[in-house]
Amino acid sequence: MTARDVLTILGAYARSFGESLVDKPTINKSILSNNIKFYKTLKWINILASFLLFVPVFGSIRDFNLPHMVGYLIMASFGYSTWIFQGITGVPIYEETRFLTLLHLTLHSFFGIWLEFYNNFPLFDDFLHCFGGFWGGFSLFPFIFGSAIAWSNLPPKAVEWKVWLSGISIVNMIGVFWEIGEFISDKIFGRYPGYRMAQESLNDTMLDLIFNNFGATIGILLFWRYLKRSKDINTFVKDMGNKLGEFFVKEKELLRR
Repeated sequence: MTARDVLTILGAYARSFGESLVDKPTINKSILSNNIKFYKTLKWINILASFLLFVPVFGSIRDFNLPHMVGYLIMASFGYSTWIFQGITGVPIYEETRFLTLLHLTLHSFFGIWLEFYNNFPLFDDFLHCFGGFWGGFSLFPFIFGSAIAWSNLPPKAVEWKVWLSGISIVNMIGVFWEIGEFISDKIFGRYPGYRMAQESLNDTMLDLIFNNFGATIGILLFWRYLKRSKDINTFVKDMGNKLGEFFVKEKELLRR
């Protein structure tokens, strides 16, 4: 990655974050309510949560726990992924999608590791994998569905199957990469003082993947249920697909030059 790439990402984040602050109606939207007060409240909760992720980062510097510091920095960086993605592609993001993303990262980083929920509550890890699958299915659904109805002329039943299979497949792919990351982390930091092993056994790994699928299924089912009752969301999701298509066309043109 070059310095120019880094500046592009930072510029996209700054532009997207700024647009979020001034409430551009064409950029952000709430799924659950058209109430402006609800949207603004959720927006500011997301902004505050993005800064909350840095509390463990500074705390780990004081304690100088290297593996935790690296993990906290990664989670804090991911906290701004939705703004960066929105700024680069121009694809509008639901505030609920942003909220679920930040909530999952905060539960893992701030509560799970920093406040030691993983050690104090045995079922917390299982819950978080289930919630992670839910977040993945619920968050990916608008992009997959929007792309399907914007880029193709598939019949409704085919679109439904495409959304289901694509959503579950992507959640599984993310889950597998997460487990690989845990495996690598255990190999590198396994003997580090105070390090908590992420993978205790094969049984733990397989249960994590099962919980991911269970949560993803719930997320997709809930979005389908809500989508059938709201034509406004259908239109917005289609706009998301169109914006994503425009972005890929522009990128292809840039590569040809």
